[in-house]
Amino acid sequence: MREYTTNGRRVWRSIPYAKAVADITGRLGRIANVTRQDTAALSREVPLDLAAIQEAWPSFESWFDSLHGRRMMGLIDNRAGKYRLCTERLPRDIENPLGLDETTIPGGRYLRLRLIGDPPGVYGQIAEAFDELFEHAEHDPTRPLIEFYRREGEVDCLVPVNAAVTGA
Repeated sequence: MREYTTNGRRVWRSIPYAKAVADITGRLGRIANVTRQDTAALSREVPLDLAAIQEAWPSFESWFDSLHGRRMMGLIDNRAGKYRLCTERLPRDIENPLGLDETTIPGGRYLRLRLIGDPPGVYGQIAEAFDELFEHAEHDPTRPLIEFYRREGEVDCLVPVNAAVTGA
């Protein structure tokens, strides 16, 4: 997770999968309009603080029998000052024996910019990616920003929007 400033406010970022609707080209790469469905997830909430977030991820990941097939992401709620570590719910999570919070990752329209590169350098681009996404559409502050960690060195940055982008 990375901390940075957007519109004068300190924020964090994270993401999930979605269906592409249209594409534009940005400074950091392809920006797509995507629509995602509400998704059930297991989560843990921590303060929107870099040290707390970095400390929480290893512990959160260690609770699971395996990370295979898991979609790990962070939800950033700037209004509440909270960061939610999440994994989409899998069939083997049916009983939630770990006692994690039940969360719904909100669906709707998002702008997505996929970052691909060598870690840790690619993670240093997350702040710039979100800043670029904010330039292209009206942000919907009622839904969280999403960092979706697809695999090592690949991160989707998702910003919820009120309307789809139709051009650059």
